[in-house]
Amino acid sequence: GEGPYADLVATAIPKIEQQLGLTFKTPPKLETRSKEEVRAFVMKQLSSERGKQQIEGQQAAYRVLGLMPDTLDLGALLQRLLEEQIIGYYDPATKVLYVVDGAPKALLTQTVTHELVHALQDQYVKIDSIQAQTDDADRQGAAQAILEGQAVWTQMLADPNAGPMLKMPGGWDRIRDMIRDGQSGMPIFASAPRVVREGLLFPYLGGADFVRRF
Repeated sequence: GEGPYADLVATAIPKIEQQLGLTFKTPPKLETRSKEEVRAFVMKQLSSERGKQQIEGQQAAYRVLGLMPDTLDLGALLQRLLEEQIIGYYDPATKVLYVVDGAPKALLTQTVTHELVHALQDQYVKIDSIQAQTDDADRQGAAQAILEGQAVWTQMLADPNAGPMLKMPGGWDRIRDMIRDGQSGMPIFASAPRVVREGLLFPYLGGADFVRRF
């Protein structure tokens, strides 16, 4: 189409379809959003009934186990973390892939490819329904790891630099370490309690480990 990053989307789609063996039933929609609009989206997700229930449960468990200080507000921390990290996101409610205005070009291709995978997943498994299952945190965590892990693994396979590296002995281990090390360059993430950092990384790295073995 004629939307933003149309050439990038057109290049990524056939690579994704080839890797996953699935085709887009309808063309994905892509729009840009300002940082303020992204902030509003993050706040809406965290303040929803589902978001508040999850955060309150996590916060209570982390405090009981001594994994975070009683004075730390997990919801406020997660908001700052997400605002720091988000470059693009797929919203299953609107069926639109959003890219943040001014996103670093070095990360743009990987981000768009990753979120296009979520757009394709949603056309087959309805991500909203999976995310709505909040009665079992372990089950929800496993489902999220599959969705994010598949997106990470496909994104890497489609990358002209990472793809060949994945075929080398120890290649995925090196890429996984690079992803983890890259997060440490984000000051809010680096200062967060370890349980929060690992909880955010798990769906992407642990999920990609599983998808790779699968």
